Amino acid sequence: MTTQFHGEAKALHIATYSGWYRFEQRDEQWNQVEKDLTFWKMTALQVDPRDPYHVYLATEHSGLFVSANGGAQWQRAKPNVPRLTTVSLLALPGTLLAGTVPAALYSTSHGGWQELEGVRQGANGGSFPPSPELGARTRFIAADNETPRRLYAAIEVGGLLVSDDDGKHWAAAIAGLDDPDVHQVLPSEKNRGLVVAACGEGVYRSLDRGDHWQKVTPDGQRTFGSGVMEDGAGTIYLGMAQGRPNTWLRKERADAAVYVSQDGGAHWQATVEGLSGGVMAMCAGIDGQGVFASTSEGDVLSVDSSGARRIISGLPSITALALGA
Repeated sequence: MTTQFHGEAKALHIATYSGWYRFEQRDEQWNQVEKDLTFWKMTALQVDPRDPYHVYLATEHSGLFVSANGGAQWQRAKPNVPRLTTVSLLALPGTLLAGTVPAALYSTSHGGWQELEGVRQGANGGSFPPSPELGARTRFIAADNETPRRLYAAIEVGGLLVSDDDGKHWAAAIAGLDDPDVHQVLPSEKNRGLVVAACGEGVYRSLDRGDHWQKVTPDGQRTFGSGVMEDGAGTIYLGMAQGRPNTWLRKERADAAVYVSQDGGAHWQATVEGLSGGVMAMCAGIDGQGVFASTSEGDVLSVDSSGARRIISGLPSITALALGA
């Protein structure tokens, strides 16, 4: 679900390993105008789809921070997420979802939190190999625009769960999805039924809302899928790296690329290659024109099907970004 604020998106909010940053565009340049919460490692960021000034930030150990004025002031969520190890967020109209470690999913609509228990139950048996003692995590949350709306919960490492009743019940959606290490999921807004999943060992697509999957990894040595996003024209953007992060010790580091697909993920073309940082997060560009892609090296690129240019550099490792006010 891609949020676009036509005419209202005047700020780029960025979550990093050391705090939150706000950038604004002036004379074709993006300039840092604010930073805050630098003590905390940020894990996810969302802008309210009804109010572009309302921003949510998830942290590794302290739950959520919330701003109602575009980051001018921040406060802890009251009440906070029941599990403070929060790793994913999804802001829907009137509802906020938060995914945690160990893998669980919580929802709030009117101030209190409710666990959507099917995610915890469905993630049983999953694990997180880099830190097995932590167990699996709810790595990413997404929703489509179909009726009824389908929710997607990517479990790292534990496959993909879906719900068609606002989270009351969940079921595995893994037919053909051979890689249980699901990092990000993109339900397309422009291509009905299309869902693309970026996984630890490749990329998969579904043409029936996740009921069945086929592997569509681009040719080459890059197999680590780290991010996927769609622009306003329905073009799909995919972040891929060579090897998992624990291998990014070589001179080329991640040797990452952004691939573009004009046919729903059936075919991919690299639009930028040789990035030292993994492409860990993307968001749709202003008015849906292309995307902004961020890296683990602290860079932000403006990307479209014709190529890419670096617009921000020198930040801590970036975990999430979104346009807002």
